[in-house]
Amino acid sequence: MEIYTQHLVLRDLRDSDYPAIREFESMLETHHFEKVNVPDEKATRDELEAALNWAKENPRTHYKLGVTVLPDDTVRGRVSLSLGNAELNQWEIGWVIHPDYWSQGIASEAAEATLTFAFSELHARRVMAYCNALNTASYRVMEKIGMTRESLRKGAHWWNGAWVDEYVYAVQDKDWKIT
Repeated sequence: MEIYTQHLVLRDLRDSDYPAIREFESMLETHHFEKVNVPDEKATRDELEAALNWAKENPRTHYKLGVTVLPDDTVRGRVSLSLGNAELNQWEIGWVIHPDYWSQGIASEAAEATLTFAFSELHARRVMAYCNALNTASYRVMEKIGMTRESLRKGAHWWNGAWVDEYVYAVQDKDWKIT
């Protein structure tokens, strides 16, 4: 599967993407607001294996796509889309971008393309996202792509040895403008 945007290609991950994925997954700043420790090599390999298996599902309920920056085919991040509640046709979106590519609009462009795919191809009714309330960059991406903050979950996220707040963002199909 491939999704093309002006600057990116979102595509199913390949086994050969492991070195590029491991590079950004092994960086502390990549996981700063989510995990205290970076994933080890086995955890990174297991995540890639899961993505490869999800790509074989029919129908698919999980997408973990590599984010490549044109014209290069090297994975510089990933975006995920998972069916959270089939009865409600509600999906969850998330993303990770290599720190060398932060502040370039890549996360926003990848996330917006993923939302368009969710609503136009999967006929999602609603897409949600969560983030550590201290992660300003993440919730700014959510707002930039048209998601609305729905709630603040007090003490819902374990981070850095303490419970911190978490934001919940969402957008419904009726509010999404497919570009």
